[in-house]
Amino acid sequence: RASLYLLAAYISGAFLSPLLLPLLPFRHFGGKGLVSGFLVFGLILLFGNTDMSILSMLAWFLISGAVSSYLSMNFTGASTYTSLSGVRKEMGIFVPIQIAFAIAGLVLLIISKFI
Repeated sequence: RASLYLLAAYISGAFLSPLLLPLLPFRHFGGKGLVSGFLVFGLILLFGNTDMSILSMLAWFLISGAVSSYLSMNFTGASTYTSLSGVRKEMGIFVPIQIAFAIAGLVLLIISKFI
């Protein structure tokens, strides 16, 4: 099941975020990736068979957002409107968020195994 969640986050960040670029909120690619990762995992929870705890759901929600945001942020330099200072600014904002979400998700996932 974990591989499905990571694959969904990968597809969300690498394909859906650039594809839905004008439709997603936020100006930064990192924010767009967070939103697309959250939406895709929400759809998996909505339509999938989820027999996991609330902590596990929250953990995978955070992890998929972090992975999707990281992958979509790789498109930051590919836009015609970005500059080096803009890329640095976006990375300064979203890399700490991605790290925090990934660590929090992993901690919650470990805790959920013992509860």
